[in-house]
Amino acid sequence: MFNYRPSRRAFVTHLAALAGASALLPDVSLASGAPEAGDEPEAWLKALTGKHRQLFHAHDKWTKGIEYSIRYKTAYPTEYGVNPNDVNAVLAAHGKTGATTYVDAAWEKYGFGKMFDVKDPTTKDTATRNVYYAGDDDNPGIREALAAGVVVLSCRTALRGIASELADQKKFGSKEEIERDLTASLIPGVILVPAMIIAVGRAQEQHCTYVYTG
Repeated sequence: MFNYRPSRRAFVTHLAALAGASALLPDVSLASGAPEAGDEPEAWLKALTGKHRQLFHAHDKWTKGIEYSIRYKTAYPTEYGVNPNDVNAVLAAHGKTGATTYVDAAWEKYGFGKMFDVKDPTTKDTATRNVYYAGDDDNPGIREALAAGVVVLSCRTALRGIASELADQKKFGSKEEIERDLTASLIPGVILVPAMIIAVGRAQEQHCTYVYTG
């Protein structure tokens, strides 16, 4: 079981350094929400130019993909002396973990806490916010992954499935309206891909090694 954890100081130092380095990447890695209509849906693949590339496929375990992708980004420079720009980490938030890629307002509006049985560690009640967004160096969230330069992917197919389920409740509007709202509710920096199962394969075709984080 992978349990590498660099020191607190090393993690914070390299997180700050990587955040600066990420500003040098193409805009696609820092874009807000999904690509606009007409944009190349696989433009994010062109940002994978580092010698060392790994994709972390998160499906059921809420935080492991976030943690491992950041560790990959920090461990290479810290332990192997590799230039941070030569390291690409991709987090594929698939299945229920895709909910980690939406803003607090969507969690509250659509009841994601109830839908996915997530408790708020602060209130101990059903979550009405994205508790996986902001963390710290010991328990990082999506915010920290993006700051580290991790490419974070969310799935449009899964989004459509959520929209369909919500539309059946007859209180949020049509499936199409919910799809549009969810697309606009992605955390800035997250990239919406047409189908995650394809994106995972395409990343491997671009020489990303693959890790399933549960």
